[in-house]
Amino acid sequence: MGYAGEDGVERIEVDLSPLVLATRLAPHWEARGQFGAGRETLEGVLDDGAGTDAERAAAHGAVAHLAMAQGDLQAAREANEMAIALYEAGGDIRAAAGRRHALAMVLLAAGDPIAAEAHCDAALAVMVAVGDARGEAFARSSRGLVLAAVGRPGAGSDELLESLRAFRAIGAFGEAASVLANLGNLSWDMGDLARAARFHDGALQLFERLGDRRGAALCLNNLAVLAQLRGDADRAIELAQAALDAFRAAGDRHGEAAMHCNLGAMWEDGGATAEATASYRQAAARFDELGDPGRAAHARQQIAALRPPASELSPREREVASLVAVGLGNREIAERLFISQRTVESHLSHIFTKLGLRSRTQLARWWSDQRAGDVVRA
Repeated sequence: MGYAGEDGVERIEVDLSPLVLATRLAPHWEARGQFGAGRETLEGVLDDGAGTDAERAAAHGAVAHLAMAQGDLQAAREANEMAIALYEAGGDIRAAAGRRHALAMVLLAAGDPIAAEAHCDAALAVMVAVGDARGEAFARSSRGLVLAAVGRPGAGSDELLESLRAFRAIGAFGEAASVLANLGNLSWDMGDLARAARFHDGALQLFERLGDRRGAALCLNNLAVLAQLRGDADRAIELAQAALDAFRAAGDRHGEAAMHCNLGAMWEDGGATAEATASYRQAAARFDELGDPGRAAHARQQIAALRPPASELSPREREVASLVAVGLGNREIAERLFISQRTVESHLSHIFTKLGLRSRTQLARWWSDQRAGDVVRA
């Protein structure tokens, strides 16, 4: 029953075991990009040995989902296999089939499409046999992606379109939006960028109508990359900024960090070194906060790779840059170096041209990054 806390917020008392509660929280962790924290909690509760076989199977399925989001394919595979074994031992063939098509996606990502196709076929057969329309639609969606991966894009597209019709028929519009996005990715792989954009735009509209900010963010990112491939750099940046805002609004910190990296690459392709550096720097900081040192290091490596080395500047230009970085004005720099202010202005003009910068603030950041890069490269 409900009660009001001291802060006036209504709360609901629930009587759930730690295992069931942790499993139900998995979508919360995923939506906020807290994959590691979610896995750690679930795996800790599973280690306690509590729960029925069905509850433990569901928890292993949640672990598999979070591990997949992290890119830990081995852990995702093992967790899915454990869930399938537990469901089958309990006679729940429908739930086991549901995990089979999830396992198929892991195997596909791991480069084993043949095994993935076998699991998809097995899952589809069960769902058809038990009359589970939703489960059948999921299985067809997975099978469509697998068929495309084994060189049968036409058959894959047909399966995805069939799953799209099925999801719409039962009112599962969130799943329908995901299928539209997958159709966009398949069209993209087939080289039809215009069709890919139409599918992703349709998915975006549906996600926005459903209030799914994270789904919308993913579509906006894909549309940004498609715009970039078409040569529309301004539109690509606009869409990428919108995707970043959507990830932030959704509370998806991991998506936000990844989007900063994507924006950095777009700025870099356009020759905007300062903006690219700023985006990569924000990505590194957020990956640090998320406890993801690998991706943080990658973002810093991107900064080091795009930043012009200090050796491109003359000794005097490096002196001027270092004094700008500590906040000195032109007059103070001139006095410090015993040169005229006009000479300082000339040095600054040459520095800005060589480094592709436009302001003293950007120069100060460049100098700071240059010194940090010396540590990274050491």
